Amino acid sequence: MKSKDTSKFIKELSRRQPFDRIAKAHLSWLADRMEQVLFADEDVILVPGGMCDDLFFIYSGTVQLEAVGSTPENLKVLAELVEGESFPLEALEEERPVFSTFRAKGATICFKLSKAGFDEFKKLSNVFAEFCKYRSQSFLEQSRRVYRLHYSHQSEEQQRLSTSVVIIMRPDPPTAHPGDSVRQVVAMMFERDVDAAVIINEERKILGIFTMRDLLRKVVVPCGDLDGAIDIVMTPAPRTLPISAMGYEAALVMAEEGFHHIIIEDNGKLAGMVSEQDLFNLQRVSLTQITSQIRTADTLEWLKQCHRDIHLLSENMLVQGVTADQITHIISSLNDQIMCRVLEIELAGHDLSDLQLSWIAFGSEGRFEQTLTTDQDNGIIFVPPKGMTADQVRERLIPLAQKVNRALDVVGFPLCKGNVMAGNPDCCLSYTEWQKRFNTWIGEPTPEALLNASIFFDFRHMSGATELSDKLRTWLAGACKGQSRFLNLLMENALQRTPPIGFFRDFVVEDHEECLNSIDLKTSGVTLFVDAARVFALASGVTRGNTKQRLISVGDLHKWPQSEVNAWADSFSFLQSLRIRQQYALQRTGGKVHNRISPYELNNLDRKFFLESLRQAGKLQKKLQSDHKMMSM
Repeated sequence: MKSKDTSKFIKELSRRQPFDRIAKAHLSWLADRMEQVLFADEDVILVPGGMCDDLFFIYSGTVQLEAVGSTPENLKVLAELVEGESFPLEALEEERPVFSTFRAKGATICFKLSKAGFDEFKKLSNVFAEFCKYRSQSFLEQSRRVYRLHYSHQSEEQQRLSTSVVIIMRPDPPTAHPGDSVRQVVAMMFERDVDAAVIINEERKILGIFTMRDLLRKVVVPCGDLDGAIDIVMTPAPRTLPISAMGYEAALVMAEEGFHHIIIEDNGKLAGMVSEQDLFNLQRVSLTQITSQIRTADTLEWLKQCHRDIHLLSENMLVQGVTADQITHIISSLNDQIMCRVLEIELAGHDLSDLQLSWIAFGSEGRFEQTLTTDQDNGIIFVPPKGMTADQVRERLIPLAQKVNRALDVVGFPLCKGNVMAGNPDCCLSYTEWQKRFNTWIGEPTPEALLNASIFFDFRHMSGATELSDKLRTWLAGACKGQSRFLNLLMENALQRTPPIGFFRDFVVEDHEECLNSIDLKTSGVTLFVDAARVFALASGVTRGNTKQRLISVGDLHKWPQSEVNAWADSFSFLQSLRIRQQYALQRTGGKVHNRISPYELNNLDRKFFLESLRQAGKLQKKLQSDHKMMSM
């Protein structure tokens, strides 16, 4: 290393991700091979189209990314990189030219590592190699940053949900030990101005959590003993996440469980804690607020307001730059809670304890991919009790299911135009009847059967006996595998619609009453990935229902190149993101919410990624076509 203090460099580097998890010996190796470089204000570091021979780490100062073709009079700033960030990591990882001008803004100090050193360090450190892989996975990162800068005007907000919990968490949460008094723990929490403490043993193993809510429920209200031991009133064996988790995973747990705090552990030992405020410090509507309102709601009108709040929450997350797959998963999780609460309210007073049944969701809800324009797609699996026939059980359930369907419509989930709802006798079947129905579709793949496969084969549990839906999903995965005629016809059906790209790599648009010169993001974009992923999953015996998870699982199973799988998964996410953004824009202006968009109204970068995402859809379809022999395995 030249012109700098090695120990100081290592100390500064170890404060930043991913170097905070890299062994000091490896950091020393890195430091010995880095060179300090100084840039004056307005110095151009990299130019578009050029191959880069070095990886730069910003030690101090700022580096500005400028769009191709920018001029001083018409400057388009894509992003600003600051202290602790590196560039152009994705270009080095993918061995491609850089796409932007990198310019120093103010005096800037960087450390650079040669391409050879970069490749060698990845071999030396698995942590760094994994970091590079996940950084390069998303070719949409730049687009998300542009969106935050130019669309939301909130560039100062960190992309917390897309950030590792290691970055977000508080590494030194208040701790207590068994035997400490409640009074001592509460005094400590008051002194530190926090509302939760973690109970640990001498080896920092996590035993429980104590919150202000516990204080009220378990001590104050029942007139408990403040001098009693904390382990008597703590919540034992709390839900935790590993340090490898991302912020959105913590958000999902908060949404699903109604927690305000998530403990982060490293091999069973306390590493830190993430609070709702850490994740959503700028949110106008909070996850736990919505979850709490759903659980206490006793009227459909109240739940209708919760449904509106979910839209507001997801819009706030979109403004922060959260990825579409994370947003749709959280939307679906919260919608699940509303639907389950509707079931509780509408079925109150009806004794169904003698029945084993499962309320299931189909379609986009079944895949955890709901957006703003999602109607109802649901059904029931049941097991007739001894002495009753399936028809007798169905006759008993149909009026109740129709009542629930109407209530869901009132809350904000429109009735399905295709009548794919539990109140339809064709969607309220015994476990054996569902097996027969699926076997009929698989054995006699008529056009109607193929249409049904695109809806009914994407199902998951919502409420009731989860073992029924789990068992049926596992059975279905085995029933489809090796059914070459059904799978080949399903493949042909998935290939009927191709990406709207012209001969000269431009868009093929059509005029529509909702939007001129437009493309339907759902049918001509998202659905191409959904249909292909479904065929691959059914052919491979993969039980995952989410499109992105299907692509990753099938890719792992068949050892597809990771770069291809990443490109397909990220392209799908981008199209979903574009779709959600369009829906929110229409909603804000009072327009009818639809899925059409004019590519020529997008900014240059989004238009470029839109075209590339459609191209990736075409590559996935070609993969599906070329691998058709796999269908008969």
